[in-house]
Amino acid sequence: MKKNLRIIAKFLIAISIIISFCVAVNEKPTHADAGYHSSYSGGSSSSYSGSSSSHSSSSRSSSYGSSHYSGSSSSSDDDGWAGLIIWLIIAIVIIVLTSRKNKSGGYNAPRIPKLQSNQTAIEKLKQLFPDFEEKAFLQNGYDIFLKVEDAWMNFDLEKVHNIITDEMFNMYESQLSSMEIKGEQNIMNGFDLKDCAISSCREQNDTVEITAKYIIEFYDYIIEKESGKVLRGNKSRKLRMYYDFTFVASKSQKKIDKCPNCGAPVEVNSVGVCPYCNSKIIGENTEWVMSKKVCTNQVNL
Repeated sequence: MKKNLRIIAKFLIAISIIISFCVAVNEKPTHADAGYHSSYSGGSSSSYSGSSSSHSSSSRSSSYGSSHYSGSSSSSDDDGWAGLIIWLIIAIVIIVLTSRKNKSGGYNAPRIPKLQSNQTAIEKLKQLFPDFEEKAFLQNGYDIFLKVEDAWMNFDLEKVHNIITDEMFNMYESQLSSMEIKGEQNIMNGFDLKDCAISSCREQNDTVEITAKYIIEFYDYIIEKESGKVLRGNKSRKLRMYYDFTFVASKSQKKIDKCPNCGAPVEVNSVGVCPYCNSKIIGENTEWVMSKKVCTNQVNL
């Protein structure tokens, strides 16, 4: 009896997934995350090469609601093949679901790959900036990301204008205006940095460009701003986002060894307040600004 119930349950799950897939195919995907990078539609993972994407479904149509049957043998053969295909799809879905289940009855999320920094890029950066520190740079990059996400969520981009390029600022401002008109808000929390690494370094004229890979997990969903009702996404299910962040800085930036206000000596890479005049001192790494944020993959956990 229990075995039959499990079979029926699997069958119903398979039917639900097929129906959901058919609906998703004919819907335009909805994106979230600062700059519209994560997707709430379809599947357990998806890849994007830019800040947004769309799919056309105008060429797709269903023949079930408008077709006429004459009782001919060719029509019966078509129905037979259609039925066989549907059953094959159901069988495949059940097999996939069963294979993904672990002993506790849940699902195993894909293993997080170990990121390795490009040592050639690191060496080049140390030649350009003798005091360059990989860990400090990557942590600063993550801090910039968190500040941008917070500003996006709270419709307050002005407070991060100095840590992103004008191009990013203008793009995000336009997207936020559209969201505000719709009365929607993107809620993000529970951030967990899983790994990060520097992947490349490019030098052009007086500008240095660094691209770094980040793997970050967090909750990400859209609500109706007035009522707090969840419109898209899942407030109890995290996303694992794979990003390529690009940062730019001028080669002519100088190492800070003296307070710019009173001239007192300060420690290299110090960030904080001058102990003599209480002036704010900004270290070298904070001069990097984010110029691009691209989602390369997304996994629903």
